Amino acid sequence: MRVLLVIAVAVFSALQLNAQSNDIKYRSSENPYYWKNRPPFPGYWQQDVHYTLKVALDDTKDVISGTEELTYYNNSPDELTFVYFHLYQNAFQPGSYTHDLHALNNYNIKYGPNEKNKLGTVVSNMTVDGQTVKTELDNTILKVWLPKPLKPNQSVKFKMDFSTYFDGGGTIRRRMKMYKAYGYKHYDGVHWYPRISVYDRKMGWDTDQHLTREFYGDYGVFDVEITMPNHYIMDATGVMVNEQEMLPPDLRQKLDIANFAKKQWESQPSVIVEPNGTTKTWKFHSENTHDFAWTADPTYRIGEVVWKGIRCIALVQEPHCAGWLDAAAFTAKVIQVYSEDFGMYAYPKMIVADARDGMEYPMLTLDGGYAPDYYDLIAHEVGHNWFYGMVGNNETYRALLDEGFTQFLTAYACEKILGKNRVRMPYRSKYVERFTDPELYIDGEVYNGYMNEGVNDPVTVIDQHSDHFNSALRHGGGYGQVYSKTATMLFNLQYVLGDSLFQAAMKNYFEQWKFCHPYVEDFRNSMIQFTHVDLNWFFDQWLTTSKTIDYKVGRVSKGDSTDVYKIKFERKGRMQMPLDFTVYANDGKQYNYYVPNTWFEKQTTATVLPRWIGWDKLRPSYTAEVVIPTGIQDVRIDTTNRLADVNMLNNSKKTPVNFHFDHRIYNRPSWKEYDLYARPDFWYNSYDGLKAGFYLGGDFMNVRHTFDLTFHYNLGALRPELPANAELNGYDQFSVQFNYRTPLHRFVRNSAIVLTGRHIDGLNMGLVGLEFKDRSEKNRYYIHFKLLHRQDSTDLTYLINPEEWEPGKFNNSITVGYEHPYQYKRGNGVIQLQVRSSAIGSDYDYHYASLNVVNKNDLGRININTRTYAQIGTGSNWAKESMLYAAGANPEQLMDSKYTRSVGVIPGEWGGYGNDINHFHAGGGLNLRGYSGYLMPHYDWYGDVRRTYRGTSGVAVNTEIEFQELFRFIGRSMPRVNSVIGIATYVFGDIGAINFSVPGESLAFAELRADAGIGCALTIKRFPPLQMVQPLTLRFDAPLFLNRTPFASPDYIAMRWVVGISRAF
Repeated sequence: MRVLLVIAVAVFSALQLNAQSNDIKYRSSENPYYWKNRPPFPGYWQQDVHYTLKVALDDTKDVISGTEELTYYNNSPDELTFVYFHLYQNAFQPGSYTHDLHALNNYNIKYGPNEKNKLGTVVSNMTVDGQTVKTELDNTILKVWLPKPLKPNQSVKFKMDFSTYFDGGGTIRRRMKMYKAYGYKHYDGVHWYPRISVYDRKMGWDTDQHLTREFYGDYGVFDVEITMPNHYIMDATGVMVNEQEMLPPDLRQKLDIANFAKKQWESQPSVIVEPNGTTKTWKFHSENTHDFAWTADPTYRIGEVVWKGIRCIALVQEPHCAGWLDAAAFTAKVIQVYSEDFGMYAYPKMIVADARDGMEYPMLTLDGGYAPDYYDLIAHEVGHNWFYGMVGNNETYRALLDEGFTQFLTAYACEKILGKNRVRMPYRSKYVERFTDPELYIDGEVYNGYMNEGVNDPVTVIDQHSDHFNSALRHGGGYGQVYSKTATMLFNLQYVLGDSLFQAAMKNYFEQWKFCHPYVEDFRNSMIQFTHVDLNWFFDQWLTTSKTIDYKVGRVSKGDSTDVYKIKFERKGRMQMPLDFTVYANDGKQYNYYVPNTWFEKQTTATVLPRWIGWDKLRPSYTAEVVIPTGIQDVRIDTTNRLADVNMLNNSKKTPVNFHFDHRIYNRPSWKEYDLYARPDFWYNSYDGLKAGFYLGGDFMNVRHTFDLTFHYNLGALRPELPANAELNGYDQFSVQFNYRTPLHRFVRNSAIVLTGRHIDGLNMGLVGLEFKDRSEKNRYYIHFKLLHRQDSTDLTYLINPEEWEPGKFNNSITVGYEHPYQYKRGNGVIQLQVRSSAIGSDYDYHYASLNVVNKNDLGRININTRTYAQIGTGSNWAKESMLYAAGANPEQLMDSKYTRSVGVIPGEWGGYGNDINHFHAGGGLNLRGYSGYLMPHYDWYGDVRRTYRGTSGVAVNTEIEFQELFRFIGRSMPRVNSVIGIATYVFGDIGAINFSVPGESLAFAELRADAGIGCALTIKRFPPLQMVQPLTLRFDAPLFLNRTPFASPDYIAMRWVVGISRAF
């Protein structure tokens, strides 16, 4: 049966080839897809191309070389004296524009051997109509002067030799790649030949340098012959002309994916075609395409399904066959959905290839993963053959027309084929599986990405050049909104027009512009002209502004007549839209209403109310009068959840709340409701004993109205023997912690208010703060007012260092700070500047300014981390808990960690200060860890001893040199253990000085103190099956050397040790 299928496919492919090449020529009147036979509007023109490529792959040097002949047809009204070619692979080399962009973003740039030698695409022997011509190369753009002007309706023939080099060793992502797998080489031949630039009606010549994002090409014909070693299995754009020779029925049967259905995942592949030193030449013919791509791998196996004559082919590496069995069948379903709902697929085949990628080319997509997780990837990349492949927009100039449209198609197809909820592999952990919420495809593919930015308001303007999104890389700088905001816009256009009119308009746009080059204005015009609806208000705000939607259900009140109710709606956002809303009556009935925002009214079964025309500050509210005999229980805006309202908390009369158990399993935040979660909570310290209570948290999209509340009832159980001076029952009866944060974007962009309150471990603390970020959202500014108070001496029983806090006094302060994170080639860092002063109501008087600079440098197998800290302080009466401590964190800072704010986790005998080194260290202050717990006596001018373990001013430098990567082979040998536990080993050194002067004296510093030693930090990265528990780091440092030793242990080099929770810095 399988043999008959292979023969039938071969016969069918021969018929396809006949239809593609012999009977119908691309530029003839018989080609139904040729633009001249169906121009999108009168006067439209575009250029035509015919490439003939004869090349050979040398897999020993990773280079493909050969000849290119290009016939170029000038259909423009202009006379051309020169042309341009794209040499895309020249982007991946030192000194390129792509290199500079990545360097600008502090990207860790490394090059493979060919890239390092600037071997991208090398062109030689260029002739035009047989004449040698002048050329100029600027990185990825090659300018070619024509020997004579190319007049309208004339053609010219280019001939050249070229070589394009593969590489797999660089760090900059490239689509044309080679990688090794299972002892073989895999090749993806994409953007691999000199490709003439597009000359079009809007831009003239497309001369954008390639910066790794998007592409643009002319439609035409490709005749391609690729010679490669005999053992490779490959396929490409177009019809394989010599398929019977390359894949005879017996070989095709051996390669069938069904033969490997039960093969173990990632097991070694079998050998079907032995490499014997010979070569094969694969021949392809393609029409109505603007690019040609191929993929080759000796381990490729083939699956195939045919839908309405379209061959849906899966190329999969043999070790992955078990996970790709339905790839061809799913591809066929995707093609069916897009063909029936948006426009018929015009090509003879579609390939989905297992290639560690996610990229689209005519009739070929490079994918990865396995079923069912790859469904959305396949749907997306196949969808590109509608928007990019058949509708050939200028991706580089405006990527929204292909990436955004395809993201819309992805959600559309997955929902239609698979259902509303994402299909995924079950988790191994039953606990994780139980508490993982189902995700809607429309949310996961579209709305979540948009709302993650929209909830912060404003959203990126998407009608801009694909390389201009803040000069960021990949999806950064707002480029991700090209996908999600555009797709969201299309769902909202569906909401505005109604389903049937929207669908008809999209079909019309596809039909009008297939095999042509539309721009954004062409899409707008197509939709407006087809629907006869003025949609300029819609496109203006979605495409060219950063406005967002925010409607609110306001007051609901009784009307002037029986059963009449008035519902007030408010427009809080700057974007206007029509409103669908549903009234839920007390008797369970639902009443649907529609409020137009223009003279257009969509087709709807809802009751149409008077229009609401207004935008920004014009008519920001609207009152709807409705007749509800039994009264109103609730009012909800848009129950279809298509209206992209960035604040759904006010979209109904009742705030939508999802209350659930805090299971510590990650789920994407819902943009439709407030997330409220709770769990029992337990803790312990030596004074309260066992603490039992609960944790309650909530947030909207992890951004708005974020809070957490922890309450413990202190049981006084399981306590150790208390100090003799401790009051047995003086501990607090309960402990409370509360934190709240929410943005203030409506007042100041990138701002937030922060509130904190604590009654815990003998401390009463309150904080009110305002925080700001600049437009880059990297630099953070803040102002905090803080109150600290311990009521009496019983509150000191909690502390690791009880002598360092005075009870009964208020320590109120105001802090102004600045934080600047940064990256550079081999690392990253942060600068923190802080000014703090005692404030109104405080029993103290102190002021200081501090600078903290931390850098982490990745030098390969060695990491060097440095910290520089400086502080200068004044004041007549300092709070001991807020002073600068030489060894580490001050007592105030210790209160920020549940592990160090009280005795319990850290034994009490490890704390305190005395005449020798102790064993507890917390990072902070000058961080001279070798002096932890030591009073650090110093002789002043008069010969008196002063203790310098704390002061008001100081400076220090801390360094750690990590070397655990020298032994990374150990981690590789135990991958499961390494995924849970990480170990960092390092040598360290600290040096610094602190003042010994007191208020009223001139500032004077004690002698420099230094330590050095070796340390180890063990980090529990995760706590399976829990996913949202913060990592825990346990640190052991051995400061073997001190330059100034205690009297009790005078050896400069001795075994000393300290332990800590978290890294020193």
